Amino acid sequence: MSTGLREEALCPICLELFSNPISLSCVHTFCFNCIQLWLLERKDLKLTCPICREVINRPPMEEWQIRTLTLLMEQHGFLLEQSLHLKDEFLKFWEDMTLDAVTAHSRLVLSDDLRKVHCGKICHNPVEEPQRFAYVACVLGTPCFSSGYHYWEVEVEEGKEWALGVCKESADRKRKSGFSSEHGFWIISMKAGAIYSSSIPETRIPANPGLSHIGIFLDVEMEEIKFFDVRNDALIYVHSNFSCLEPLRPFFCPELPGEGDSGGPLSICSREIPHMFFPPKSPWTKPIKHLS
Repeated sequence: MSTGLREEALCPICLELFSNPISLSCVHTFCFNCIQLWLLERKDLKLTCPICREVINRPPMEEWQIRTLTLLMEQHGFLLEQSLHLKDEFLKFWEDMTLDAVTAHSRLVLSDDLRKVHCGKICHNPVEEPQRFAYVACVLGTPCFSSGYHYWEVEVEEGKEWALGVCKESADRKRKSGFSSEHGFWIISMKAGAIYSSSIPETRIPANPGLSHIGIFLDVEMEEIKFFDVRNDALIYVHSNFSCLEPLRPFFCPELPGEGDSGGPLSICSREIPHMFFPPKSPWTKPIKHLS
């Protein structure tokens, strides 16, 4: 598995990690610049595959899946290879999680079963509570974790903004901004079609346009939290080596409502839906208009 992952992220021309990977109609993948140079060396200026020599008549496709794999290999190569071995085991550590209404910002609307939350446009409970988020529309989950392994999944709205992860029990809930790892928040957030980490410095990761189902695996002893794109069977990001000597709480922050609609909801999945074992078959690509 480890060797295979590394090979998947290498361009067969330059033998380096892919840079702006594209796939040809014959399904072979190369760096964009490598194909540019290959085309310039052709006297007839016909694009043929450097591997199978098939004449390419259709526009190349930008490979977002390979691009993400390459980025993750650069940042977390060893952890990525290791995590894919363990992923089938995660369901053993499934947490029956609910939202903690006491911590919910006053604009948040929670479902009766405390598994779904969205942000409304008015304050539903204006009474101040010391445990409640005061300025940012967030809510914590329960139970809290001080040891062991824990796994849960969350449905998000495609293309919407949100933040998920964990925070330390004593994290400042009166903060107006700055939910970073140095303040006790180990999360990822979706903004404008990309994933951002709360690490310092912040990491930006291209997101699958169909991203809608997030798996979260927390290893308290190893001080590590992994985020997965469940439907595409892919690792998104790993927060590792964070030091916290107190219990950790699941963290949820749904999208703020717009002028014409309500904010996208976040839904904690039930144990009866093991989506992890059924990734989709369709490729994660988009066309490139020209190669010049």
